[in-house]
Amino acid sequence: MYVIFDMDGVIVDSEAVYLAGYLHAAELYDLPIEDMRTAVGRATGVTDQMERAIMVDTFRHLPQFSMDKTYKACRDYFNNIVETGQMKLKPGAAEILKFLNDNKIPTGLASSSPRAMIKKVLKPHDVLRYFDTIVSGDMVERGKPDPEIFLKCAAQLGIPESKYSETFVIEDSHNGIRAAHAAGMQPVMVPDQLPATDEMRRLSAAVLPSLSDVIEWLQSR
Repeated sequence: MYVIFDMDGVIVDSEAVYLAGYLHAAELYDLPIEDMRTAVGRATGVTDQMERAIMVDTFRHLPQFSMDKTYKACRDYFNNIVETGQMKLKPGAAEILKFLNDNKIPTGLASSSPRAMIKKVLKPHDVLRYFDTIVSGDMVERGKPDPEIFLKCAAQLGIPESKYSETFVIEDSHNGIRAAHAAGMQPVMVPDQLPATDEMRRLSAAVLPSLSDVIEWLQSR
């Protein structure tokens, strides 16, 4: 067995913070709130570059829109949450990582966030030591739903292709589930900001309400 995690919305409760940050930016610069909610939903699980492209596609018709200002307002909000110690681990995150470590199950992290942000977010929680390898969004050319990030993480973990069927990818985003499925791995969805749709249930090996439930599910494999 091998396990690969996404970070945002899976290990840390950051997707809600990104949404709050972008809604803050929308209020600052008079951007339509519902359009912003929709854009953030589309951008969940993608790289920074893809996220910016979605925002530009959504708001470029508005004369008051500035991608640089919008992005900065969101990131300033996010960084303040991290730096003031308000970024929380998702329930069960520390427990599942310890469980995998105790059972010597190879564990990777494949996050669309930049590597510097991953370290900044996770270091205060002392969980970086549980990951045998980390692949970040700035280490790949194609973001989720492309499977590149999971394939790269698997390669760094030393997982042969013949073992992809024994590789479980813990994700919360639709794009992440699509990417893990495209990689030939076993996606496990733990919904956060986005619900489990019929497509997600079809692509996933399981849809579970929490990481604590994932521990029990993995124990039964």
